[in-house]
Amino acid sequence: MCEGSTLWCLYLRETMMTGHAERRIVRVLAEIVFSINTGFAATSILFCASLSASLPFLHLEVSLNHLLGIRQTDFIRGCFTIWIPSLILAACIWSVVRFLSRLSFTPVLQFLSGVTILLCPTAIWTCRLEPNGWSFQWPYKTVWGEAFLVTICLFLFLKWPSSRSREIGMMAFLGHCIFWYWFTSGGFHSLNWEMPGYDGPFGLVLGSCSLVIWGLYAYRLREHSLGISPQ
Repeated sequence: MCEGSTLWCLYLRETMMTGHAERRIVRVLAEIVFSINTGFAATSILFCASLSASLPFLHLEVSLNHLLGIRQTDFIRGCFTIWIPSLILAACIWSVVRFLSRLSFTPVLQFLSGVTILLCPTAIWTCRLEPNGWSFQWPYKTVWGEAFLVTICLFLFLKWPSSRSREIGMMAFLGHCIFWYWFTSGGFHSLNWEMPGYDGPFGLVLGSCSLVIWGLYAYRLREHSLGISPQ
């Protein structure tokens, strides 16, 4: 009897340690992808709002193309231009996130990071459309309606009972991705992979991945706090 109890205690301890290790890995991965996504979106918004801010990186891309033997024409692709400052900013954001994660702000950070991921597409497209006065015209004003609805779903995902929140999270994620694929492609057409900024397909893919990883971490953390076994 005593031996059986000891084995059961060892099993529970090993299970708890394994669960903690998994949550830690998912948490670090979520922080990294969140930082890259936010850095990419913020850099795209900055360059969209101010062309002069991108000029040093445009010159840097031309120099790198010559150095790496990449054929350079009058058309600058913009990949190095957008990704070099995005990764630098992502490293800074990740340092701040790692510092804040050690403080007792986990629920607040969860909600704010989720909202940030969801609203990145809305922010970049508003920045692109606002100079033309299109932000509140059809069909462009739908981005604000989608942002409002998906933020409500995010709140319900974090606060409702476990089974309901999982369903809401999956529905909100699918609806969010379908909407932005429709909006980015101009009506379910093929995506333009020559657009290097966040308003192109790279932003759509990166935002979707970061949202999935964030949702997985938030759900697992909630299960752990409620003492629910992951299914």
